[in-house]
Amino acid sequence: MALSKMLADLPVETGSGINPKKEGLRQTLQLASIFAVVTLALHVAINLRAQHLGYELFRDEMYYILCGRHLAWGYVDQPPIVALAARFSELVFGWHSVALFRMLPSLAGALEVAGTGLLVREMGGRRLAQGLAMLGVLTCTVVLAIDAFLSMNCFEPLFWMGTAYGILRAVRGDGELWWIVAGVMAGLGLENKWNEVFFLFSVLAALLVIPAVRKTLDRWFAVCIAVIVLIALPNILWQVHRGWPTLVWLHNAGTQGKNIVYGPGMFLWNQIFLLGPLSSLLWVGGLIWLLTSPRARGLRWIGVAYVVYFLGMMAMHANDYYLAPVYPLLFAAGGVAWSQWLAPGRARRIAIPVYSFLIMVYGVLGILSVQPVLTPPEYVRYILPSGLKPRQFNAALNSPLYELAADMTGWQEQANKLAEAYWSLSPADRAKAGILVGNYGEASAVNLFRPDVPTAISGHQNYWYWGPQGHDGSVMVAFGEKREVLEQRFTSVTEISKVYNQWGHTFESGPVYLCRGAKQNLMEAWPAWKRWF
Repeated sequence: MALSKMLADLPVETGSGINPKKEGLRQTLQLASIFAVVTLALHVAINLRAQHLGYELFRDEMYYILCGRHLAWGYVDQPPIVALAARFSELVFGWHSVALFRMLPSLAGALEVAGTGLLVREMGGRRLAQGLAMLGVLTCTVVLAIDAFLSMNCFEPLFWMGTAYGILRAVRGDGELWWIVAGVMAGLGLENKWNEVFFLFSVLAALLVIPAVRKTLDRWFAVCIAVIVLIALPNILWQVHRGWPTLVWLHNAGTQGKNIVYGPGMFLWNQIFLLGPLSSLLWVGGLIWLLTSPRARGLRWIGVAYVVYFLGMMAMHANDYYLAPVYPLLFAAGGVAWSQWLAPGRARRIAIPVYSFLIMVYGVLGILSVQPVLTPPEYVRYILPSGLKPRQFNAALNSPLYELAADMTGWQEQANKLAEAYWSLSPADRAKAGILVGNYGEASAVNLFRPDVPTAISGHQNYWYWGPQGHDGSVMVAFGEKREVLEQRFTSVTEISKVYNQWGHTFESGPVYLCRGAKQNLMEAWPAWKRWF
């Protein structure tokens, strides 16, 4: 309640909301710093708790570490920034401490919250609006989830917010160099995740459709676009040289039914559910304010860009969490909107503290539901019956835990099983044996946890580009592949052990096979092993 009371006692913006006074920068930075420190401490504490309970690195994190050991300008399923971040984290922090390895996503979460406060200031909101918006982002369920581990998603909001901040300042006439800032942030965003291209097209449409804003698009706007293309060019050239593998991967994911597809009504409802019904009062209010308020005329393009982006994602049957990076902009607008709508007086003194308390309570429930702070049995006992378990995004996944937590369990045990199978072979067999697995999570687990065995290989995603590591297929320990597939490609397939993970996804439990006599040399047959989905 102390934080809620502090927010209620803070002064309220009385200006137009378009040209805020700059003398409040120090106060904004002070408040933003407080929220950033709280956010950082929260994520570090959660990750310390997760490792104490036995949770391991997330499937994708292990893969990014291996991508970082093979630095390139692109990968099948992501641009280079996340691999570079993983490489930095491994070299500086190591990967054995989950909290240290995840320091970059924890810092990204802190900067996302603080950046929301700075956006509020540029929208004309003072400390009440800033604090309310930052609290909304801090306690938002989907934000808590994406900042829980290293991925492209944890950095995405920073690039989108930076792009919007630069455009906001440039359109308002604060200097042409803000177009350069917007271009740099947008270009880096494309080197982080290609999803930003749809956001940029939505922003472009919004800027062009609003006459007052369209008049401000001078030659510096063209320079901004040139900067974006220049920064994104290395990954574009990587894609062109290899025949656009990311587009092939996206096509395969769509046609093979990897993602769960929802209709328009459910897609809209999921936005409310992902962000939390209480928090949605804040961002929905911000969207309404951006689209309708005379005080938001100079910011109208943000609301229009959201609508265009939302409709585009819905039409393409994208994952609903793809909208997550845009919501700090709406939370910022919501802070300004509610500080203007609630006139000073008794109603505000009651409403703001009560609302702040309620979204903090919901934030705690969000932590319990999307962060690994409960043991698997506790999660099954308390969260499943409550209906708070987040929905799954991948149609093939099935676990009593929510998707992210399930992918943080069982990796070391799985790697040990495969290593035991390898070391059970005769010295003559070990000299030529390899380890073949079905996906990048399984391969990365072996390559991280068991450096004493040959590098695990797979045809999944970028592992296919890294090839069979010189193995000819005469002796292979195999896991994660269907027996009938192995029998088509080897003369002998024998089950030698089993992997079982009670809390992981069902396909991560299964038999370990010893395969002998590849019917075609593995190096020659490698194109047939390609699996991009």
